[in-house]
Amino acid sequence: MHGCLIAMVPKIVAKGRSFKGAAAYLLHDKGHAETSERVEWVETRNLATQEPELAWRIMAATALDQDRLKDAAGVRKTGRKSDQAALHMVLSWHPDECEGLSRDEMRRAAIGALKAIGADDRQVMLIAHNDEKHAHVHVLCNRVSPLDGRMLSSSKDRLK
Repeated sequence: MHGCLIAMVPKIVAKGRSFKGAAAYLLHDKGHAETSERVEWVETRNLATQEPELAWRIMAATALDQDRLKDAAGVRKTGRKSDQAALHMVLSWHPDECEGLSRDEMRRAAIGALKAIGADDRQVMLIAHNDEKHAHVHVLCNRVSPLDGRMLSSSKDRLK
């Protein structure tokens, strides 16, 4: 295993309502640009597409369909309501320690972070950027389960 996975720093950036807004920021250059030169690669998990523009739309539709998904799965609609289905995390590595960090190593770290917060079954986009000296990958995760509509708990997620 590559030694720099140990030096990875995870950060939960935000939870929010807008997959569209998060995707616009993550899939394009800064400043609401139409260009996407800083995007090194994009990958999806638990989605039927690898097309980023379609992926975030599916994630948004799943979040909006939460009540129907719960009904279909026989899940009671109890508990606190949240409209913050979009979770944005970033995993970063120190530039001195991770020269040559591979896409596969970044992916494995992201999957490990998702497992740590109980989100390895959720719809996810991984977006690696090349606009900083340090290697980093953004994780846009749908907190709403596409299987049963349940919202991923955010209790102690920063600690996890």
